[in-house]
Amino acid sequence: MNIFRKGLLVTAAAATLAIGAVGSARADTFASAILDINNFRLLHGNGAAYASTDFATLTGTNDAHATAALNGVFAADARSNPILSGLQPDVPQQCVGAPCPPIGENNFNRFPSPPPVPGNFGYADQRLVGSVITIGATPAGARATTRADASTDTNLQTASGNSDVGTSTTFAFTLGTSDTMTISFDANPYAAAFVSAGAGATSNANARMSWAINIVDLTTGASVFTFAPDELNALATVSRTDGTPGLTEYNAAGTVYSFLATTPLLSAGTTYQITIQHNTLANALQQEVPEPGTLAIVAAGLLSMSLISRRRKS
Repeated sequence: MNIFRKGLLVTAAAATLAIGAVGSARADTFASAILDINNFRLLHGNGAAYASTDFATLTGTNDAHATAALNGVFAADARSNPILSGLQPDVPQQCVGAPCPPIGENNFNRFPSPPPVPGNFGYADQRLVGSVITIGATPAGARATTRADASTDTNLQTASGNSDVGTSTTFAFTLGTSDTMTISFDANPYAAAFVSAGAGATSNANARMSWAINIVDLTTGASVFTFAPDELNALATVSRTDGTPGLTEYNAAGTVYSFLATTPLLSAGTTYQITIQHNTLANALQQEVPEPGTLAIVAAGLLSMSLISRRRKS
C-alpha cells in the first residue's frame, strides 16, 4: 500500500506540473524590416544634379511590389510607371491576418519592440516619391520607403507570416557629354527578429533588407559600377530561433547613414543601363505548442493509467 501511495504522489506531482505548464503554452515570433532611402540624387562631377536634358537618350521605369502572406494565403499588388511620366509607384498596403495591424497607409513607423507581439499577420507597404534626376521644374531628390512585417501569436499547427516588398528603378541612358555620376542619398534602416522563450521546435524569425545600384555598358555587357553598402545589406540581417529566443534589433537607435559613391568616367554616346534595387523581407514561423486542454488531458491520462497499474499490483 505504501508503494502504491508513493507512486500515486509522484504521478500526481507530474500531472500537476503538466497542468501548471499550460500558462506558458503560448509562443510568439515576430520579424520586421523597414528601409527608408531619402534625398536620392544622381550628381555630375561638379556636384550639380543630373537633369533629363543632360541625356541624349533616356528610357525606363520605376517598378514596385508588395506581398503579404499568412498560412498560405496571399495578398499582393504591384505598380509600374515610366521614369519621365511624373508618376511614381505607391503600392497600397497589403495584409493577411486576424486581425491586420491598425496602421494606416504609408505608415513606416516601427512597432514598439516586442514583447508583446502585435498579432498574427503578414504585412507589406511601399511608397516612392520624387525622382533621382531633375525633370522639368521638379528638382532631383527621390524617397523610397518599404516595410515588411511578419508576426505569429497563436498556437496554430504552423503559423507562418511573411512579407516581401521592393522598389526598383531601371533605365537605359546615353550621355550628351562624358562625365562621372555620383550617387548621393541618406538611409534609415531598421530590422528586428523576436522569438519567445518556450517556442516550439523550428520556430524562427528573420528580417533582412538589400539595396544596390549597378551600371552596365549595354554594348559590352560589362558592369562598370556597383555599389551595395554593408549597412543596407549583410549587416542589416537579423534572426532568432527557438534555440536562441529573445530579441535582436539592427539600428535600434535610428541612425541615419549618408552615402556618396562615384562611378568611373561614363563616355558620351555609349548606352548604359542603371538598375537600383531596394528590398525588405520579414518571415516568422511558429510550430505548434500544445494547447492547455491537450496538456490537461495528457496529465489526467497519465494519472489514470498509474492508478490502474498500482491497483493491479496491490
